[in-house]
Amino acid sequence: LDSLTVVFEACRNILTEDGSLWIVIGDTRRQHEKLRIPHRLAERLVQAGYVFREDIVWYKKNNVSSSSHDNFSQAYEYVLFFSKNRRSYANLDAVRVQGNEAAEGRNKVPPRHMVQYAPQNPDRNEIAHIANIIHSASSSTPLSKLPTTSDIARAYGYDPEKFCPTCYRKFKRHATRRRIGDHKHYPIFAVCNPRGKNPSNVWEIATKAHYGNEHFAIFPEELVEVIVRFATEKDDNVLDPFAGRGTTGIVATSLGRKFVGIDLYNDNVEKASRNIAKTDNSANLIMGLAPNNQH
Repeated sequence: LDSLTVVFEACRNILTEDGSLWIVIGDTRRQHEKLRIPHRLAERLVQAGYVFREDIVWYKKNNVSSSSHDNFSQAYEYVLFFSKNRRSYANLDAVRVQGNEAAEGRNKVPPRHMVQYAPQNPDRNEIAHIANIIHSASSSTPLSKLPTTSDIARAYGYDPEKFCPTCYRKFKRHATRRRIGDHKHYPIFAVCNPRGKNPSNVWEIATKAHYGNEHFAIFPEELVEVIVRFATEKDDNVLDPFAGRGTTGIVATSLGRKFVGIDLYNDNVEKASRNIAKTDNSANLIMGLAPNNQH
């Protein structure tokens, strides 16, 4: 914990004002007691000045069963999300959950008659126009009876059969009643973002198999991609002080970011450099050996 705290304190010194820190970390036990490593580290980093934004659960859906005879298999790790300040760069649109992923647990298959009405980039003026129509309608008038139902469908992403193309719930599940203006009740509708649903703080991502002399802690590129897309934009710098075999660098450079990787071991530096060099944007790469090769 002391070593990790020193490293991440140093990272904070070079973070941009809207930058963020992401740590993928599991827990461990000693004499049957869980040590709470992720949360003890989080407490230290908050004391060091970081803002603790979220503890995301990475559920490894293909995890290997434990051989323990008195405990459960460990099927998750934490992804700890910190920012340097209260506000940090975030691009939710880049990681929204689309279609049947958002519908998991409700209607897993989209109704066949409504997909054609899902808008790609709804025009704000059109949405405002349709919103006025809805707000002016009698509270007793079903949406499907309005003369501009098809316009509403295209603007909001609802089809005439009253399904939402983002979450596939019935339209009435979004409806609320509020008191407006002269105390009349008009229907106001909460609308799903047509670009998709906000991802949850539980990420179901399969682990990456490693063989032979591969690094023991390789995590999947899909996991890194969510973080890089959400927390950075093109040409931003991405630093990994525990670069390993270069997974973060592979993803970052392939998405048009600049990557700086550091590792204690020269073997890792060389292999990571070779792995990242295979991407189309390997020119955006700096790999280096940590100056003090001590544990």
